[in-house]
This record gives sequence, structure tokens and C-alpha cells, in this order.
Amino acid sequence: MIGRFQVMSLLQYERFRKLGFSDIESKSLAIFFSTFYACLKNRHFAYNVKIKNSRKKKSNKNLEIFNNSENNNNNRVDIFGIELQYEKENNERIFLFGKERMDDRKFNNVLLRFKTNENFQKCLKEIREYVDKFPIEILQNHNKFFNKVYKPVRDTFVEKWNREIWNE
Repeated sequence: MIGRFQVMSLLQYERFRKLGFSDIESKSLAIFFSTFYACLKNRHFAYNVKIKNSRKKKSNKNLEIFNNSENNNNNRVDIFGIELQYEKENNERIFLFGKERMDDRKFNNVLLRFKTNENFQKCLKEIREYVDKFPIEILQNHNKFFNKVYKPVRDTFVEKWNREIWNE
């Protein structure tokens, strides 16, 4: 079955591709932010995130996304106001969610929900055409992306793809 997580992952992937990230980095960021939003939705506060210019009142419950182990190489980058940690691999950045690598294997788990690569490519094309309608300014803003790009179509894509792929 295809759920909101898979829809968010494909939207995030196309978002970061359109913003100029490499294929590998886009996959890594897609899985990172899909996991990030799922944790926020389910109020999993086992992680901690640094969000710049947040209007929300500071809480003692933080979302920790950094691996603070001693062998950590502290590679960090700001992605539109959220500081992310990454590892370098073959000149590409693989983003980390705590100690967990957001890599191709995780993205391939999304692909498996589409049964075949043909189904996946068809849905990805549909997502690409949809994301291309939005200006860069919306894609660079996490809240605008969530509210204007993801939220209006999340259930539409879930229902449509499950009907087409899973006959449900």
C-alpha cells in the first residue's frame, strides 16, 4: 500500500531535484524530511532539531536530529533554516537523522511500495509535473512547501495510486 509517507518522499525528492541538489542528495533529503515530518506528526520527540527564526515558543521537548557521538565528524549544513548533519560518501552528502543514514536503501523502500519500477516512474512523472508548477520561493520554504504543495494533494495521490496500483 502507498501512504502519505511515500507521497511526501516523492514530493520532497522532486523538490530538492528542482532546487539543484544531486540525485543522491535529493533522495537522502527526501527520506530525511519525510521521516522528520512523520516524527513531528506523531510527536516523537526522541530527536532534536535546530530551527532558525522559529516563532514557536521554546519547549523542553526538542527534536534531536544530531548524532552527538565522539567519532562524529560534525559536517553540518543549513537547508532553508534547518541545520542538518551529513556524511561525505563519493563526493555526495548522505544526511543523517540522529545516527541513522538517510541513504538509497531507505529511498528504495519507498520504491518497493509501487510494486514495479514502471509504476514508480509513472507516479514520479506525475509528481514532477505537479512540483514544476510551483515557484522556487515556495519550494525553499518548509512551511509553504508543506501547506501549499504537499497538503492539498497528499490524500488525492494516496487514493489514486492505491486504486491504480493496488486495486483498492
